[in-house]
Amino acid sequence: MLLILLISLGRILCTFARDPVWINPLNPNDPDRLPSGEEKSVLIVGGGLAGLSAALELAERGYSVTIKEKYTHIGGKLFCKPVKILNQTFYIEHGFHAWFYNYYQFKDIRKRLGIDSNFKRWDAVHYIFRNYLPEVIYSEGPYPLNLLGIISRSPNLKLTDGILSILSLPDMIFYDFDHINKKYDNLTFHEWAIEKKVAQDFYDIIMKPALSVTLNEPETFSAAEMLAFIQIYFLTNSEADTREVANVNYYQAVLGPWSDYLKKLNVNIQFDKEVVSLKIDEKNLNVYGSVDKNGDDSTVYDWVVMAAEVGAVKKIFNNTLKYYNNSPSVKNVLSNCIQNHIGHMKVSPDYKVMRVWFDKQLNSSAPNILETPDFAPINLVAQYHLLEEEFATWAQKTGGSVIEFHCYTWSSFFSPNTSDDQVWSLISPTVREIYPEIFEKNFKILDYNVNSFQNFGSFEKGLLEYRPYVNSLVKNKLKNIYLAGDWIRTDYPVALMERAVSTGREAANQILLQDSVKQVPLLVVNKKGPGLF
Repeated sequence: MLLILLISLGRILCTFARDPVWINPLNPNDPDRLPSGEEKSVLIVGGGLAGLSAALELAERGYSVTIKEKYTHIGGKLFCKPVKILNQTFYIEHGFHAWFYNYYQFKDIRKRLGIDSNFKRWDAVHYIFRNYLPEVIYSEGPYPLNLLGIISRSPNLKLTDGILSILSLPDMIFYDFDHINKKYDNLTFHEWAIEKKVAQDFYDIIMKPALSVTLNEPETFSAAEMLAFIQIYFLTNSEADTREVANVNYYQAVLGPWSDYLKKLNVNIQFDKEVVSLKIDEKNLNVYGSVDKNGDDSTVYDWVVMAAEVGAVKKIFNNTLKYYNNSPSVKNVLSNCIQNHIGHMKVSPDYKVMRVWFDKQLNSSAPNILETPDFAPINLVAQYHLLEEEFATWAQKTGGSVIEFHCYTWSSFFSPNTSDDQVWSLISPTVREIYPEIFEKNFKILDYNVNSFQNFGSFEKGLLEYRPYVNSLVKNKLKNIYLAGDWIRTDYPVALMERAVSTGREAANQILLQDSVKQVPLLVVNKKGPGLF
């Protein structure tokens, strides 16, 4: 009966998804690449997804591209490096990631690299809660019946939850990207939910889990940013929450093929090359190179793309300001860039990702990926022997398992100076609540790996007005430099990995436009919500 009511309601509302939108080249009649014999060089600071994206577009169009990467591996937050574990080399990632349907730029890159076969569909998301029954959430059927179906299948939610939350619906159904950004960035999402009288169980089961995986403090996350997340990952179409996972490690799935392709285009990827400060022509304010940790780079570049994470960018700009402190013209421009944009940006709290090799396996009913929004500091648990081939092979041979625990906002619970060998003892009481079987059956830890980071940009309330666009530095009179990254502001809804690759393409497009080379189109999520017909 409830399903019939929901279907009837869906038909009455006649709600339709919005198609994505093309951002087409501003210079469609310009040539597709640099003219023969013309040489242009680009320095890209940072070998993460934003830097790799910019490098791909520019190198394909005839540019000489150099990437300077601080670490010994590319990929940024998608990095994957070899680690010796149990006398075997495993490729271990930064942490588990999912690829969503609306990652249009990333899907385009995957197709160009010929790597689509390295991914498989992740159909349903499993959640456990402290005060609710477990949920298995998936999208099925045309929009909006897919969303109504989620409510009808839920053991916790009721149609009345949607009715009681009716004040929140206009901001989502009639979503307007520009209007929402202006109206709600000075509210946290939690404050917005209270103001809109969102039903508590609806908030806890649908909204809070999304907040918990942003790697930001849930209590401070901007309402404007979260409402964009809801459009991107839930409301834009019936496939919005469809996601994929890699079936091999991320180096084999993405980064290896990507770097191999760039090398064929003569891209120079320099590892262990930390940029300390920028070099700026004091007369015309052109950024033309860098000073690196291991010395001055004498190369003069035509363009620079700053594609590092937000903390690194702040450090580089502060160092550059110190260096040019006695140059009034440069000091003034750099100060404006910092005061208007860079200086306001923040880094989200530190987090840890622990991957453990056990001698036993969980029972077959345990999902390969489990989200645990009520079990902080653990936010997600992934069984890698059920996800990636090399871990599956090891598990088949040994009967063991490889399980990863994501612990966001670590310092909210434990010391930021926690050593790797202390992590398990600190999180094991929470692991026991999630999977008591590990302790009841005396799983033995054979080995482990801990990754510790503090490299995600903050999206707390009040930052949007200062968040720089790709071309904000140029607008502040600093020439020949563009920004890219998952913390950069855009004119369309986008987030996480897709924001990184999209702003990388945007940065490349700024350079292409200046050099009269045809820009690369972008397919992006619509700025308008589905609305009512």
